[in-house]
Amino acid sequence: MARLIKMLWLGILLASPLSAAKTVWYEIQPAQSQITFLVKSRVVKAQGVFRKWDFKGKINGSLQVVGFVSIDCASIDTDNTRRDKHLRDADFFDCKTHPTHTFRITSVSPQDKSALKATEFTLQGELSIKGTTRPVAFKLKREGGEAHFTLKGSFFINRDDYGISYDSALNPIEKQVRIDVKLALMRHTR
Repeated sequence: MARLIKMLWLGILLASPLSAAKTVWYEIQPAQSQITFLVKSRVVKAQGVFRKWDFKGKINGSLQVVGFVSIDCASIDTDNTRRDKHLRDADFFDCKTHPTHTFRITSVSPQDKSALKATEFTLQGELSIKGTTRPVAFKLKREGGEAHFTLKGSFFINRDDYGISYDSALNPIEKQVRIDVKLALMRHTR
């Protein structure tokens, strides 16, 4: 009987909110994060940023990720109004027909067994631009601690692969475009 009472008390304690494990998750901090690009031509290096984008998904306490990044095509900003307008039209991104670009995350692999201690990750996913989807993989370097940290990385795409083949005879544009990603993450507990 005493053993039964002890087991009942143990069951009550384990079921109580005081003993429940806390839920830990991470959120991307948009104000400290950015998605930029660099493309070179004979005359100029065009650098730009996408001002509007968001992450729809979940990043749990073990840094397992499910979700995708949605980028507003029309939010492109190269600090040159005329060039931005041209980038939004059919010669480049055709933002009226394709208002968003997406990056669907398929896996995140830490270089260390413990994701919370890892300083480098490999991010794999599918990048969709102008209705064309291609696999992409790149490294992200981590800076900071467990509660707040930044992930930074770069990768290259061939713009022709996504149907962005406009070129100028006077100012030829390189086919390779560098995409730079900076994500600031903040840990939350409930």
